[in-house]
Amino acid sequence: MKVPSGLIVLAALLFCRSAVTQEKPPDTTDRVSLLYSSRMIFDAHGVPLITVGVYEALRKVGISSDRGLLVDYTPAGDPRARARLIVPSGESWIFRLTQSTPGKVKHWVGVESVSFDEKEQLRKLSGIWRRRKLKPQIFEVGSVFGLRGRVIDNRSYILAVNPQDTQDQAATQAGVILGAFGTKAFVHHHLTRRPTGRIAMLDNEGGMRDQAEDLIVIVPADQKGSIVIEDLEGIQKSEWRGERRRTYAGSVLVTLNHAGKMVVINKIGVEKLLEGLVPAEMYANAPMEALKAQAVVARGEVFAKIGSRHFLDPYLLCASTHCQVYAGMDVEHPRTTQAVRATRGELLFRGPALVDSVYSASCGGHTENNELVWTDPAKPELRGIADMTSEQAALSPNPREDVGVWLRAAPTAFCSHTEFGASTLYRWTHTIRSDDMDRLVARIKPIGQVVSIQVLSRGVSARACMVRVIGTQGELVVQRELPIRRLFGGLKSAMFEVEVRIDDQQMPSEFVFRGGGWGHGVGMCQMGAIGMAMRGYDFRQILQHYFQGAGLHRLYGNDNKKQSAETQ
Repeated sequence: MKVPSGLIVLAALLFCRSAVTQEKPPDTTDRVSLLYSSRMIFDAHGVPLITVGVYEALRKVGISSDRGLLVDYTPAGDPRARARLIVPSGESWIFRLTQSTPGKVKHWVGVESVSFDEKEQLRKLSGIWRRRKLKPQIFEVGSVFGLRGRVIDNRSYILAVNPQDTQDQAATQAGVILGAFGTKAFVHHHLTRRPTGRIAMLDNEGGMRDQAEDLIVIVPADQKGSIVIEDLEGIQKSEWRGERRRTYAGSVLVTLNHAGKMVVINKIGVEKLLEGLVPAEMYANAPMEALKAQAVVARGEVFAKIGSRHFLDPYLLCASTHCQVYAGMDVEHPRTTQAVRATRGELLFRGPALVDSVYSASCGGHTENNELVWTDPAKPELRGIADMTSEQAALSPNPREDVGVWLRAAPTAFCSHTEFGASTLYRWTHTIRSDDMDRLVARIKPIGQVVSIQVLSRGVSARACMVRVIGTQGELVVQRELPIRRLFGGLKSAMFEVEVRIDDQQMPSEFVFRGGGWGHGVGMCQMGAIGMAMRGYDFRQILQHYFQGAGLHRLYGNDNKKQSAETQ
């Protein structure tokens, strides 16, 4: 939506308390459809615009701006109309969900993940699952778009079977398939019908101004303005200091998520997004070369995740650790902004393919292979490597051969330094009492008193990929790194060994986890990047270490004078 550029027109609009205009057609159908698609939109300077879900499952939210706001929407009951309201500067209006119908979701059991260029492999795998008397469904995920002469293509296929009505039912079926075929299955969500609803707009004095159908688009009255969003009920769970009130550049969309709850979305240029993301993901006082490396990998993560996350939601990315933590303008810092602007438009490629430049807080001395953590195909630039010099690696134990020796040796690594609390992440101990362990496991499956935990398989970094928990009344098998960590109450990582302490009745009293690292361990180790920068490595060398075989390419310019305001 274009903001009126005539100063006289704008001044007249802002002088009034409010104004409404109507025009016909169009309706909101196409605009809402675009929110669920992976189609890329660019600003006038060729910078991609990203939609980020910043507030989720709210009932009412306050929105204001010191420059005034323009509100664009479809009036309730009139899907072919378009209306506009003016929110005067300094006023905070309330947007409240008045009615909604949830979307319809099917939960499939994903059994294979295949690269987009491996169509013959996809055909063969489909035949295997048909011969097993299961009807496979193929889902294409990801996106493809051109950017300054390069094609960004992160598409892949998911082969899925046995659609279920609930996620729990699909998870149960995944366990059945594991037992029957030895396949590490997963749940894939597919939206079959979008949610619908109405959102009321109340002015500064609580008066009802209008109701909108499905979607409201809000922009500052001029491009220098920002938008303040406030969770009026304090129910939003934040991964960044828990603030109820935050400030954002760009535009704001108010709509519904798949469950029929109100969601607030920030539509923002990727470079401005990074200015509010990098300081939320790495200490602003970290070495500058580490911050530059963080800016590059965060930019790559944004591009790589387009179309491959949030299949049920009307946005491309969320603002939490599931995608990347994004906290808006309030956390921007001159040093992290400098790092973003110094690397503007730079991304990692391996040949013609964009690198999925993932990262975690601390790898514990060794990174992990991507396919052992997630469901996507193996990627050559995401191989597990020792987070140390080649000389140090030659003298260190192999984590996969004996995880206990590896953890106790705690060899010197780039991420084993003491700055920023890195040493407490490099090695750690966590104890769970027996009765607490029983409750944790019972959330997934009641198996009585837990008596034993067995790691059935490990990755190259010794991270657990599959565990069996044995109880007095059954057993539970859990696959993949993150579900394993969550099973045990949120361990820092899956690089661990377990000691069972026995009581006087020869039954477990405590489970002691001794581990290393924080996070999944794939790609760049943030504490390792800081450690490398402290040793004099520049950001290019840091990236080459963690993403071997990849190279940097700039896809759009670094002329700060031409940087877009990126507000729409």
